[in-house]
Amino acid sequence: MSEPLVQAEAAAKHYRVLKRQRSTLRALKSLCSREKLTMDLWALRDITFSMERGEKVAIIGRNGSGKTTLLRLLAGIIEPSIGSIRVAKEPLALFKFWIGQNADLPVMDNIFLFGAVCGMKRAEIKPRIAEILDCADIRDLGFAPLHDLSLGQRQRLALSIVFQAPADFLIFDETFVHVDQAFYRECDTFFVRLAKSPRTMVITSHDHNFLKKYCQRALWLDKGRIRRDGPAAEVLEAYNAES
Repeated sequence: MSEPLVQAEAAAKHYRVLKRQRSTLRALKSLCSREKLTMDLWALRDITFSMERGEKVAIIGRNGSGKTTLLRLLAGIIEPSIGSIRVAKEPLALFKFWIGQNADLPVMDNIFLFGAVCGMKRAEIKPRIAEILDCADIRDLGFAPLHDLSLGQRQRLALSIVFQAPADFLIFDETFVHVDQAFYRECDTFFVRLAKSPRTMVITSHDHNFLKKYCQRALWLDKGRIRRDGPAAEVLEAYNAES
């Protein structure tokens, strides 16, 4: 058997957070009484699962359940506090779409800049510029400063570049929050192709119809733990029954 693309073994992630607002007086009292000013917040606990190449996996759960933390672990942005997560192929991860963009530069320069973030060379991007601008519906704004574009236009631009990227492993974190219905059709075309391809995808979204359409598997996170792992339609049905 081939090596799994992702192998998580009892992975956990905690953050140290303040118990109350810090002040000089509280700090002095803490030193005298040996009372701790901070506490451990466990974002994830005992996460164990594997993923094969080509799987399309939805991560679902309520806000604060650990979805984004898990995606950041998979992307290598953070490391587990306990346990391990091994990823055989570095993913292309899209969290905040403005990361990798420069608002003071023209749109055209941002296409090359964000394209490089997505793993494309200038020579690969150049013949696709017109297609990217058309896809984002900003064909006449190529030389406008990026800060002149609306939030939705900037998101469409980022996604239009991602759609051209050659990555075999893609991670999307609530990527379609600002997407309008017209551009949603462009997204649908991309994800239809992606669903039929050997590429791997992990995605979070509050649009469960979207997840059911494009993902075969779902992980349900509840208070930082995997509550259920199985076929997407079944896991989503169970989750919605409790919502």
